[in-house]
Amino acid sequence: MCPAPIEFPVEGLTDGVVRLRLLAEHDVAAIVAAVQDPEIPRYTRVPNPYGEQEARQWQRMATTGLSAGTDLPTLIVDPVDARLLGAVGLHNIDPESGRCSAGYWVAAAERGRGVAQRALRLLCEYAVRELRVHRVELWIEPENVASLRVAEAAGFTREGLLRSFMSIAGERRDMLMYSLLPTELG
Repeated sequence: MCPAPIEFPVEGLTDGVVRLRLLAEHDVAAIVAAVQDPEIPRYTRVPNPYGEQEARQWQRMATTGLSAGTDLPTLIVDPVDARLLGAVGLHNIDPESGRCSAGYWVAAAERGRGVAQRALRLLCEYAVRELRVHRVELWIEPENVASLRVAEAAGFTREGLLRSFMSIAGERRDMLMYSLLPTELG
C-alpha cells in the first residue's frame, strides 16, 4: 500500500491546552529562537548551529513529507495567544506495516507544564484515527530523563535498549525503544 498525501485539518488539533498546527512562513523566527537552547540539539536530530536556512529547509521537508504521506511535522502552540511552545511530529509513516516514529521538542520556557505529553498524545490519537497507524515508536536516549517521563506519561511502553542505534551530532548513540498501540490510547 502506497502512502497517500496527508490532509491535516486547517484549524489543527487542540485539547484546549495545546494546539497542533502545520508550520507557516511566519514561524521561522520563533523556531530559530527556540532551538538555540542547547538541550534541543543535544537530544534530537535538530542541527547545531541552527538558523533561518535550517528552519526553511525543515519547512520544505515538512511540505514534501505531507505530500508523500510519510511525515507529519506540527508545531505546538498556545491555543489562546498562538505562541510557539514546541514541535511534535510523526516520521516514516508506513501504511504497509502500520508503523511510524514520533519526535518532539519543547521550548525551554515552556517545559515542565505537560506540553509535550499533551501534544504527543493528541498527535498519536490522530495517527491512529485518521492515518490508520497501529504502532507509534519513540527512540529516546537513556540520559534524557525528561523525555522518558513524557513518553511514560503519554502512555508509551518501554520495550528495550537499541545499542548504537542513531547518530546525533555525529555520534552513535544508544536509544531506548518505546511504543504506543491503539489499545493503549484508552
